Amino acid sequence: MDMYKIMKRKFNKEQLKAIETLIFDINELENKPRRLFYALESFAFAFNKEDSVPSIREAQDLMYSHINEGYTYSELFTSLRKYTIDEWKRQVKHSPDDLSYSENMIQGANDFVRKHIRRLTDTRFN
Repeated sequence: MDMYKIMKRKFNKEQLKAIETLIFDINELENKPRRLFYALESFAFAFNKEDSVPSIREAQDLMYSHINEGYTYSELFTSLRKYTIDEWKRQVKHSPDDLSYSENMIQGANDFVRKHIRRLTDTRFN
């Protein structure tokens, strides 16, 4: 359908509302992306394009996964910090003269987090 035919077409109330909502929420991707994805779904339903809804929802899932990635990385480092402190507390309490075991445990935790982050970023960008 060419653009001229689309513009001359008569829209029903549901379609007009979907168009208005989409136009209004088009700039929400940065601030409130759920509004935009909701508007896209409404648009798809109003124009009998239900087949596109699963793709819209998958795009929304990807968007929120991306937004939350920073939190995931932050939690890894917070957990590593807590583990390190707990390991040093255990070492001081149970074997104050032997640092090597705790150093090895902490290094192992550091290596695990490093490999986990590498795997997450490799998965994200490949």
